[in-house]
Amino acid sequence: MLQQLLQMLHAINRFGRDERGVVYVEYALLVTVIALVVITGASLLGTDINGLFNNVATYIASITTPS
Repeated sequence: MLQQLLQMLHAINRFGRDERGVVYVEYALLVTVIALVVITGASLLGTDINGLFNNVATYIASITTPS
């Protein structure tokens, strides 16, 4: 019984020192922040870029070619 308790305590102690999960959480948070920045930037610039393309299309359509 004492041997099993010691093994369980050793496993818990080893689990507490394992930092692999922490690294994965940090990477997940980093990817999430980057994705939020990209989505926010695309949302804010989306209408401006759409207007720019519409202005360019209107300008190109108004150009008359020599006959």
